Amino acid sequence: NCNMFGMGKVIQTNYTQITRFLIVLGLVFGLMSCGGAQFDSDAASSSSSGSTTSNVLAGSINTLNTTNASDVSITFDSLTDDEEVLMMLYSYDEETTSTGFQLGTSDSSLSSSYLMNDFEATDTADDFNEALRQLERDIDDNALAATQSANMQYAVKYAAVGSQKNFKVITSTSSTSNYNTVTATLRHSTSDYEFYVDNRNASAISDADLEDLANGFSADDVRTLFGNESDVDANGKFAVLFTQEVNELGASSGGLITGFFYAVDLFDSSSYSASNEMEVYYTLVPDPNGDLGTAVSEDFCFSNVYPSVLPHEFQHMISFNQHFFMNGGSSEESWLNEALSHLAEDIINIDANDYMAETSLENPSRVSSYLNNIDSLCFSCGSNLYQRGGSYLFVRYLYEQAELGNIAAVTNGAALIELLLNTDETGVDNIKTALFGEDATEAEFKDIVGKFSLAVYFSNTGNQTDDIYNFQGINLRALQNDGRGTVLNGPSIQTVTSLPFTDTLSGVGITYLSITGAEINDNGGSFSLSLGDDAKFGGYVIRE
Repeated sequence: NCNMFGMGKVIQTNYTQITRFLIVLGLVFGLMSCGGAQFDSDAASSSSSGSTTSNVLAGSINTLNTTNASDVSITFDSLTDDEEVLMMLYSYDEETTSTGFQLGTSDSSLSSSYLMNDFEATDTADDFNEALRQLERDIDDNALAATQSANMQYAVKYAAVGSQKNFKVITSTSSTSNYNTVTATLRHSTSDYEFYVDNRNASAISDADLEDLANGFSADDVRTLFGNESDVDANGKFAVLFTQEVNELGASSGGLITGFFYAVDLFDSSSYSASNEMEVYYTLVPDPNGDLGTAVSEDFCFSNVYPSVLPHEFQHMISFNQHFFMNGGSSEESWLNEALSHLAEDIINIDANDYMAETSLENPSRVSSYLNNIDSLCFSCGSNLYQRGGSYLFVRYLYEQAELGNIAAVTNGAALIELLLNTDETGVDNIKTALFGEDATEAEFKDIVGKFSLAVYFSNTGNQTDDIYNFQGINLRALQNDGRGTVLNGPSIQTVTSLPFTDTLSGVGITYLSITGAEINDNGGSFSLSLGDDAKFGGYVIRE
């Protein structure tokens, strides 16, 4: 085992098993060696400028550092026409800048008007949740938390099952100030949370189903890994409201919203009129005939939707408390906030050692969307459904590697999550600090992104047995047991039919490019990689 350690367009997938010579060309790393080095020992150790040449020989490993290089020439020894070369490029730009690259012949160079990659995959839920996360980041530091209000009307310490309560529920995906007031009944209560059901939807959900749902959702399991939520209404619990307002909220924009947490509920209503002055989040109700919007069966709600929504939105609530109230910082950036909430959905598979051993039912479909469009996506640039598949997979990878002991500064997966939540750091800076401490470098971050890109490619192929190349809790090349019939086939690969080939990457993004030996030989047995100004790229060449 060689251990190197110390998330639009039509794409042609080409995945043969890698059973021939493996040549890895690390375009941003220093020399990699076997022997158990971990995340923190693999960063680039030297730099170069101008043009760098590498002769990729069969049966050998070539490693280059092009931190400051603008052009790299790659040549091949005895490359046959029927061979295929896979080039794996990734960007690790913290500022999400779009940067061009070009694969070409020795006399080609990158044009300043390179192709812009404009793939976008958004829906109603994406836009709405992005708006909520942005609102959290814009909350006034001087806004009064609900318990600080002189006019705060405290709730009864423990409301009785069967009692009723009025809730304000926002009614627009474009505005977070308009709301309806609905009356709901407390239908199930535990020591940690309360299930309220909109009175209009009383017959849509049975008490027995709510009890079964509660039996499968442990708030303490989530708290153990992610931390504690606030308690602004001082009743020791949070509430979940099942209401048709969520169904109609999605339908108003032609989509589906399964649930949401709205941070202004934690503040005095004199600061935010829509506030319920309590810990609460919201979810839809079963609607098998689509009377309220998109049809959602009762079975699917209880098998897929609710088991995912409950921990997902709870993580958002915990995250806001940890970042804003406890550490005096801004709420987490949307992409990482959503990634951690999707990771929290895996709580359903927690084991006796507090490790989430497998993915939840809903995450494989998001991963599929990411893998099928991976060359078009920057998962740190936003939080649409496809991007979430990438950010979740990235955080899932880091969580697993921490649990395996492949991150020197973190003892296990639980310790990594605690560092990511209990902090005032956000986004990429949060990732870097959690993994490497306050003195973390950009070189260390790009090292992680590079290894993640290798794991996405190699996982479950059987060609690399080292655990750094394989996901543990999700099979990236298999039919998923998710009730959706999702099949994962690894990352999609673009086929480069002619050189020069020009494209872009931005933020944290990856692309896999397949080039035939015939095309390379037609260009003299080599090709160049030209990078845009100030490009923050890394990459590998795999010769099959």
